[in-house]
Amino acid sequence: MKITHFKTLESTNQYLQNLLNEGIDIVDNIVVTDYQTSGKGQGKNVWESEDGKNLLFSIALDMSFLKAENQFILTQIVSVTMINVLKNYLPEESLFIKWPNDIYFNDKKIAGILIKNEIKGMMMGTSIIGIGLNVNQTSFDDNLPNPISMKMITGNDYDLETILNNICLELRALSLEHKTNAHSPQLTAHSYIKHLYRYNQWASYEHEGSVKEMMIIGYDQFGRLILKEKNDREVVCDLKEISFKV
Repeated sequence: MKITHFKTLESTNQYLQNLLNEGIDIVDNIVVTDYQTSGKGQGKNVWESEDGKNLLFSIALDMSFLKAENQFILTQIVSVTMINVLKNYLPEESLFIKWPNDIYFNDKKIAGILIKNEIKGMMMGTSIIGIGLNVNQTSFDDNLPNPISMKMITGNDYDLETILNNICLELRALSLEHKTNAHSPQLTAHSYIKHLYRYNQWASYEHEGSVKEMMIIGYDQFGRLILKEKNDREVVCDLKEISFKV
């Protein structure tokens, strides 16, 4: 794996995407920056981070062994990777995956993931995985709804390079397992659902213009969230069709 480090970058995902657009092989390339001027989350969300305090990076992986219709498997791989690494530093029982791929510590967001997949016919190609992990930052913008960092939880300072290496090695190993082991998708899906935030719990969600009590009961092949209403009616939601309420 090749690591390129920048002091400042507009977006690590976009940097790798630009190289890919130029026809450059970016597989196993990692781009890290101390500060990101246009960090992106899902949709129009932004990722706010204090200079040099957190991990902001993107990694490119060859996912050409996966069918395009199964691309949600990569979302599960990346999410489970983050849990596997963070449980070495934080209590695993407090770590959750908020659908589809935010990483939570209890009810607060500690990491965000943004994946851009290249599709080649019926198969995937190169995937660019952007990860923002709150590590040593202890003060966040009041407009952010629920951020938390590793240091806020434990009081400890952490070495960013060590955590970066741990994440990238775990992510690459887990993705290779899916390429060579037919049982890996089931194992990853089990870990994903085990850590899924609010799984099998009644909670409030905004859906179709109203707030209602529903229970997450799973997800389908395409990664759409499946919930149950109080009257037992099942609801299938894509991204932005539902929002979690406190």
